[in-house]
Amino acid sequence: MKPLDRRTVLKGLMTTGASVSIGLPLLEAMLNENGTALAQSDSPLLPLYVTWFFGNGTLPGIWKPGLTGTGDQWSLSPQLAPLSAYKSHLTVISGLEGKLVNAGIPHPSGSAAATTASGLNGTAVVGRSIDQVVADTTAVDAPFRSIELAVTPATPNGNEDSLHTVSHSGPNFRNDPEFDPRAVFSRLFGGFEPPVDDGAADRAAALARVRGSVLDSVMADGARLQTRLGSADRNRIEQHLESIRAVERRLDGMDSTDTPSACAQLTAPVIGPDEASEAPPELNTVMSELTALALACERTRVATYIFTLPAAHVYFRHLASNMNADFHDTICHTDAGDDTNQERVDIGVQYTMRCLNEFLGILANTPHGATTLLDETLVYVTSDTAWGKYHGATEWPVLLAGKAGGRLPGNEHHNFQGEDLGRVLLTIAQAMGSPVSEFGEGNGRVSSPLPGIFV
Repeated sequence: MKPLDRRTVLKGLMTTGASVSIGLPLLEAMLNENGTALAQSDSPLLPLYVTWFFGNGTLPGIWKPGLTGTGDQWSLSPQLAPLSAYKSHLTVISGLEGKLVNAGIPHPSGSAAATTASGLNGTAVVGRSIDQVVADTTAVDAPFRSIELAVTPATPNGNEDSLHTVSHSGPNFRNDPEFDPRAVFSRLFGGFEPPVDDGAADRAAALARVRGSVLDSVMADGARLQTRLGSADRNRIEQHLESIRAVERRLDGMDSTDTPSACAQLTAPVIGPDEASEAPPELNTVMSELTALALACERTRVATYIFTLPAAHVYFRHLASNMNADFHDTICHTDAGDDTNQERVDIGVQYTMRCLNEFLGILANTPHGATTLLDETLVYVTSDTAWGKYHGATEWPVLLAGKAGGRLPGNEHHNFQGEDLGRVLLTIAQAMGSPVSEFGEGNGRVSSPLPGIFV
């Protein structure tokens, strides 16, 4: 059987006349016999990459695991316990210090330090973020160099560039995230037309157009392609298309178990951007699914996923009756306790880790080549401060998830006490195939990676 080109897409035409193309997941038919490179190229497969960012830090005393080592030699800390299902895919890096953090602007400088290893010039970030450095190597020929999305637009304290995104292409050039999952879907797959909300007649007309689903338009092309593939690849395409269909149902306000009816079809999409600054779980679900689809289709190879912005005024009121307060201003900064026992802070961090766990689970359940997205992806998890109450810069939260295509063993805890946070960014860049020997700008520039992390 002739190898399938990695750039193969399914093509179709919407009822509106708009052309549609949907990328395919990585199939066995696209790989060499060993599954280590594309069949039509001698170049090894490079991992996929995600920055997964959350604002306002952790409680370092119960975030950091007590023991270092591999496998059974270490255990997850209380705040990392929600990730237990994926311990084999986790690499915890503790002891790092945000040496660039400016006490006068802790969150802006902390966000910049954690993603660019550089400081600020006025309100602007002067360096390039890790996702964009990785994209230099991995994003060749991808339809999108990178994507940036966020679960909530909950506003930060201040107007510095590093508070409104964690992706920066260079000085004064920030890549702002998209908060509306319908807009993300439209950008990634084209042809999707969210219904307008300015009258019943307009909604009905818009929904009538949307009935010409993106998937419906490419089914014929998919059927032709499946005749050329083995059974494993045919099943993979069917699963891939069904996952896209599930997102469409969610965007249309229908659960996958709902029976379409005239009433349901005339209901405007219920999954729009978060308008209550709550980072609700249903938005985390759909944004996680969209990120996985973008990576599985290789619409992009690099993503930035912002759960909450730095210093965000987010309200986790849906978690408990005592959580109806600004998580940044009130809960983190004024609640009593030390870095082990701020109860409401712990509730917020635990929720954040559960949402990260869902994201990792979606990656783990998405086939990619001979393995899964979680096996083939490096997820860099970090924040804009270590401990929110006093803007701590020591014991910065850093977690690597996934196996990065075999480059990251997983199930390890490494402690680098007092080392510069920027060194982890250089370590990631080099592991992802970047030729850079230094990372960061000015006083943040580092020239030596952390040893023993990658193989």
